[in-house]
Amino acid sequence: MSEEEVSTKEKIIQATFSLLKSNSLSSISLSSIAKEVNISKTAIYRHFKSKEDLEAAVQQRIFETIYSNMKEIDLLYREKKYKECIVSALRFLKVHPEIINYGLFSSPDVGEDKRLYRYCDEGVSLFSLFYDENHKIKDYDLYSRGLYVAVTMIDFLLGWFRVSETKENLYENFEENILKIIYGGLQAPKDFLSPADFAHLDTICLNSLAALPQLDKKLVALSSVVAKVGFPNVTVEAVATELGMVKSSLYTWFRDKQQMLTSLIAPEINMMLSTVLQNMRQVDSPLEKLYLLLKTETIYFNTRKKMLTACKWIQLEGNYNTERFETIVNEKISLGLAEELGKSVTKEVKERYSCFDPHLVAGWIFSFPVFLVVNAIHHEFSEIELNDSLRSLFNMIAGGLTLDKYLKKGGNV
Repeated sequence: MSEEEVSTKEKIIQATFSLLKSNSLSSISLSSIAKEVNISKTAIYRHFKSKEDLEAAVQQRIFETIYSNMKEIDLLYREKKYKECIVSALRFLKVHPEIINYGLFSSPDVGEDKRLYRYCDEGVSLFSLFYDENHKIKDYDLYSRGLYVAVTMIDFLLGWFRVSETKENLYENFEENILKIIYGGLQAPKDFLSPADFAHLDTICLNSLAALPQLDKKLVALSSVVAKVGFPNVTVEAVATELGMVKSSLYTWFRDKQQMLTSLIAPEINMMLSTVLQNMRQVDSPLEKLYLLLKTETIYFNTRKKMLTACKWIQLEGNYNTERFETIVNEKISLGLAEELGKSVTKEVKERYSCFDPHLVAGWIFSFPVFLVVNAIHHEFSEIELNDSLRSLFNMIAGGLTLDKYLKKGGNV
């Protein structure tokens, strides 16, 4: 379709869709859309009754764009071309950063299951492996494997977007390298930890988190505001209102929104990371260090669910951005974690994944508990289901995804 043949209404939808690359849907102004299309702001109302009407049209466009790719992936899945399914998804998302940003910006929680239900209902057979007709999880082991693949793709795509802006050729053979890390993990030996080992490590984690102080009331209020309006629309005044205070009162402590976010979130993040560091230093085995990192973080977020919104903010601001990390995390803790993580990864693995920034690989490991807890809340995991899913993710991070009997039965990657 030539530019002349594209209707003004379609141009408005396309412009809004494009602006999602760096904005939340709700924060895109009609003025910026009008500028992109080269029309007046009032002209938009000739085609859409309201901004909400336009947003609904864009959301439908997002669904249709993803669904088109999902149908292609479904055909590959039916042909048992499992690695090609992953490559197809990666190539699609690489050219559609606006779709990933839409998912990150538009929902306070990180889970994407609610969006997947519609594709499941529309007949994408791949998702019927995970959910029944009531959108309940069929097989927690398979679900954990799907989560492992999805989180890995999202994390490394986010890193690729940021790096490719300035270093276009750094991630050559991107899809091939992602397949390596999905199927190989951290290349740990196959003699994973014994039940007795897990029990001992679980005790270390539980004891270290047994006496956490209550969350700051201002942080709880911040989390509530985020749940209502999303991070892009949070204001200092809105948090004050949530606390039942005069709108201007929080400016006694915070000069602006960014200082408020950093001041409230940094102490909690540092407390969690210092506990992770303390636990990792109690053991020598790389596998034990890795498990303690994942388990400590999982217990922390599962008992302090309001902190999940903090991770949302870090992610939106660029969670693999060194400057953002340094703003939040105490330097001594950061250096200690880098040292312990280094001990968890062999020289061979570092060489194998030398194409990736070490911060990106570290962020990949740290992100799993966040995604796990968010989805566990959504699906109301029992404590046993949460623990089993974590151990399954641990095994895959350590040794990669394998085609065991369950996967062969399900036909999944």
